[in-house]
Amino acid sequence: MDEPGVVRLAQIALADGDYTSALAYLHEAVGAGPDPFARQLLAGLLFFEDDLAGARRELEAAFREWRDAGEARAAALVAADLADLHSSGFGNRVVGRGWISRARRLLARDGRCVEQGYVELALIACEDDVGRLEEAAAVALELAVEFGDTDLEVLALADSGYVMVVRGRDTDGFARLDEAMAALSGDEVRNPGVAAKSYCAMLSACDRAGDLGRAEEWSRVITEAWILPSGGRPRGLHSHCRLAYGSVLCTSGRWPEGEAAILDVLGPDGTAYLAHRAEAAARLASLRLLQGRAQEAAELLRPFEDRSGSCEPLARLHLVAEELDLAHAVAQRGLDAAGGDRLRASALRSLLVEVELARDDVAAATVHADALAGLADAAESRLLRAEAALARGRVAAARLQPAAAIEAFGEARCNLRPNERPLLGGMLALELAQMLADAGDRGSAVDQARAAMACFERLGAALLVDRADALLRSLGARARRIGDPAAAVGGLTAREQQVLALLREGLTNPEIGQRLFISTKTAEHHVGRLLAKLGLRSRAEAAAVAAAARLVPPMGG
Repeated sequence: MDEPGVVRLAQIALADGDYTSALAYLHEAVGAGPDPFARQLLAGLLFFEDDLAGARRELEAAFREWRDAGEARAAALVAADLADLHSSGFGNRVVGRGWISRARRLLARDGRCVEQGYVELALIACEDDVGRLEEAAAVALELAVEFGDTDLEVLALADSGYVMVVRGRDTDGFARLDEAMAALSGDEVRNPGVAAKSYCAMLSACDRAGDLGRAEEWSRVITEAWILPSGGRPRGLHSHCRLAYGSVLCTSGRWPEGEAAILDVLGPDGTAYLAHRAEAAARLASLRLLQGRAQEAAELLRPFEDRSGSCEPLARLHLVAEELDLAHAVAQRGLDAAGGDRLRASALRSLLVEVELARDDVAAATVHADALAGLADAAESRLLRAEAALARGRVAAARLQPAAAIEAFGEARCNLRPNERPLLGGMLALELAQMLADAGDRGSAVDQARAAMACFERLGAALLVDRADALLRSLGARARRIGDPAAAVGGLTAREQQVLALLREGLTNPEIGQRLFISTKTAEHHVGRLLAKLGLRSRAEAAAVAAAARLVPPMGG
């Protein structure tokens, strides 16, 4: 069969969701001789299958072939893809910026063209400056409309919508994201790479804003319209979807489900995509800290301590360890890198309030609380207003102004819908309980502390359970309720029950792997899952639960 015919068959297979056949046809096409278009298609599929090295190899070859053929615009598009791959996939932003410069030079002689829009959007992988990204997305959207490129229009809508959300402009941002998803579900997008990136932008925005309802609704629609017909592919997209969705679940209080999704990204069969692994490690580390598993959090963060996205959990890790100067330095580094990302800046300002109060520097804490209030005033987010009020209340408490603190905590609560952010709601109840206790209202303080305790126990937030427990004891109230964690064993999978039974015997992860004929990493994965599901903090606690449930260790896998 002639080469163009093979490429056409690959395109048909791709349109039908048959990735396996498409890959086979494209390998045949590029093996027959120079074909930069086939190489681009092949690189895209390899990228989505998490074969980053293969994608890089094909893109570099495609770039050379387009350039040698005198096709500067086509070569510039490939350069933009290489910028994305190097920046996000390999974590080499300097290399990514080099490819952006290469693309721009190739397009400089041709004047205004649609390819410039794709190059502008490639900046998103290479830059942290949210303001610059919003400008790039605006240019791309203008070019898309001017040249009638629907794919570019949808991607620009999705990317600009995401940027608006992280800058606190939820209404306009989600309007653009919803429009992009409507186009995607309506089969208006031809390029699977554009479809994948647009869907990822929507999930990422929902993650940052904590909008579980929108994430669930669009996920159902997109899964039915696009992901299921492709057999659950592409794999790389699946990893990011699981990460973003898992993070939304955690924010919404569904920790076991969210943790399982995030662990999938980091597990033995997880993604090789560096940006996704770093983000997953940061999210899981935040959860581990709340669960009272600080050592595990430190191990997760260690390979990614240089990344700005790790600054918040890393600073909190230092705060828990009472390494206050380190906590301040790391949080400030993250804040300096936040740029126009109001959501990230707000989280770091809130953390810095806690750090400065721990350092007994109320004046510095006030500066951060005031800055946080300014961020909230400039945004549309109720959640930012709640965070700002919480910070203001903490500062008032440190100034021994209980009435002002209680008023601020009440204002924060008014900005939360029922069950919207259970962890934040529990923290507000705990802070309010402390203020009521200081004001001499013991009954109300005990009531709020018990409400906080119930929330933290339900979530599995051992670190905060201990704080609530200590407050209740100081009030002379009955604290912890004695539960029956063994009853939760029935909610574990068969494999997890086997692993739990082996923990009862005191086996290490390598020993569990040998007994069940699985890898050590897989054994570690199962141990982490079952500890999270049972709300336990250590292997010793798990062994006690296994004994109470009378689990019998298996003889083999």
